[in-house]
Amino acid sequence: MWLSDYPEDQADRNAVASVERDIGWVTGQVPGSQHAPRPAASSGDETLKRVIGLLVDSTWWLDTCSDEDVDEWVAGNLQENTAYFLAGMPDEQRSRFLEVIEELAVTERHEGRRYEMRFFPFAMGLVETEPIEAKPLRPGYGP
Repeated sequence: MWLSDYPEDQADRNAVASVERDIGWVTGQVPGSQHAPRPAASSGDETLKRVIGLLVDSTWWLDTCSDEDVDEWVAGNLQENTAYFLAGMPDEQRSRFLEVIEELAVTERHEGRRYEMRFFPFAMGLVETEPIEAKPLRPGYGP
């Protein structure tokens, strides 16, 4: 099920259109996209890092929020749609995506977020091997 498939009473059409526009923009920014040339090290790389970081953060939040914040069914569908979208990326885009996530993980100071950066590719089915790094146990792990 895609965002536009949600019944009228469950999704704000303007919000859905906005998300679809943003996803289209992000797709055009990912190096290797047929819509955008691969940028050299530039502000495009910084934008890509921020977008990927936000994607990981929002997925992390969906995974850890209560049913009172977001319905479990909706959270699951959003995560499945994200995995489906990422699985459909061309090999060059997927490789660059994985490179950027690793770059973000290496520089991340927050223990929980660093773990999520390393776990995300496995959780989304982009890699077969679960990260060796253990999930942080200390309080304040959440996003």
